[in-house]
Amino acid sequence: MRNLVIIGASGFAREIYDLAHYCFGNDPDFKVRGFLSDGPSDIESRGYPPVLATVSGYSPQPDDVFFCAIGKVTDRKKTVEIILAKGGKFINLIHPTCVISPSVKLGIGVGIKAFCVIASDASVGDFTFLQSSVIMGHDVKIGRYCQVNSHTFFAGFSQVHDLATINAGVKLIQNAVVEELAVVGMGSVVLNKVKKGTTVFGSPATKVNFQP
Repeated sequence: MRNLVIIGASGFAREIYDLAHYCFGNDPDFKVRGFLSDGPSDIESRGYPPVLATVSGYSPQPDDVFFCAIGKVTDRKKTVEIILAKGGKFINLIHPTCVISPSVKLGIGVGIKAFCVIASDASVGDFTFLQSSVIMGHDVKIGRYCQVNSHTFFAGFSQVHDLATINAGVKLIQNAVVEELAVVGMGSVVLNKVKKGTTVFGSPATKVNFQP
């Protein structure tokens, strides 16, 4: 028996609950034990399994596996590190409709939703999440703890470094680079390099001052 513990208890966590069931179906050796949350949540009142504890207050059990459902990448990293320090083991959740080349390298704790396509020799780093309909060309490299939202396209040899956020509908041309902690706004087209820690928006993508 494997018991999945989902870290987070927001709308994203409910999406991960559904993704887990798409991945494992009616497997009798798998169930969702519950959620971890450091804040208030109404998730149990919606008919989902309970919030078990806070992240720091939970002790992993021998049959537990974990998945992190926190969208903000810096918070995701901090939270994952707490569970890893306690010996927690993370799994990948990959929707069965995805098409992934056998030569692709996936890290641990990776989530990939429906209808994604990942081509030859691409890679996705630990604890990165791809929302639905992401297309990655050959030799694309996406780093650790990234958030990639729906309907994004990465041309061959483009790169996304650790802790970057790529919003919906973004396109990276061949060899384009998004550096660490950068944010690319919805629908943008990246033609060259997005520097570390900057936010860009538009076509072509240019730096903007934006605080969500």
